[in-house]
Amino acid sequence: MAANVLTQAKQDLIASLVQRELKETASLISCLTDHSNLAVKGSKQVSIPKMTSFTVGDRAFGAQGAESAALTVDVDTIALDKNKYILFGYDAADEMQSTIEYKIQAITRAAAAHGRQINDDILAELELVAGLSVNGAAPADITASNILAMREFLMANFANMASVKFVIAADQERAMLELPEFSRYDYRGVGPSPIVNGSVGSVYGIPVILNQQIKAQQAFMIAPEGCGFAFQRSPAVGEDTDLRYGVNGMQVAVDCTYGVGGLELGEGSAAAGKSPLVAMLTD
Repeated sequence: MAANVLTQAKQDLIASLVQRELKETASLISCLTDHSNLAVKGSKQVSIPKMTSFTVGDRAFGAQGAESAALTVDVDTIALDKNKYILFGYDAADEMQSTIEYKIQAITRAAAAHGRQINDDILAELELVAGLSVNGAAPADITASNILAMREFLMANFANMASVKFVIAADQERAMLELPEFSRYDYRGVGPSPIVNGSVGSVYGIPVILNQQIKAQQAFMIAPEGCGFAFQRSPAVGEDTDLRYGVNGMQVAVDCTYGVGGLELGEGSAAAGKSPLVAMLTD
């Protein structure tokens, strides 16, 4: 009985490790809205409703008012079509002769690989649904004017600016650090600089996130309501014996099922299939 409890505790520890590692590596998840609670068993996609609003009218005193136009409801969908999988085996000698916990290290790296894949899927979706593309005709490093254009686009489409994030590539961090608007007192005055200790913390009140998976000369400004994700099955670990690797040889799988999709598509000033809450600097 005690052995079973210990085995289960170890499995729970490994599962927790996978979740933590994936969360840390899939850093772009924090920029999106989580709709995992809608990804129930039996569903192949999740539907997120979006509803129109009312127009306020005038009513003369003592007279009946006209009924407001009826609300209409539409939906955005997130297809749960990403079934990601890693399978690896290891020899018992790997565990026996290694100075590290080989299995734990291998599983940790598998979880990190899943996290990077999730980031890639998010970036592909953001590029697909961005309602504003800056520098599309002639890719170039970011300027203060580019940042303000993206910020203006989101503000004009009623983004909650308190939750907006600005995600940039490594080369664009350098470009931003070199902008006189952020680094020189004669440009920005005596107020506090957005650049502290040589790193970009925020620009114009928007937190900046550096992600090395973004293409060169590319950046995204995102309100979480503009793109969402949903895990139908969170990252999980399974293992079984594999005698091809000798006695006590093991085979391990780490997999998950999820989807990523643009939201508020075609709303505001965005074209059909585009989100008014996502703007990008085009590479």
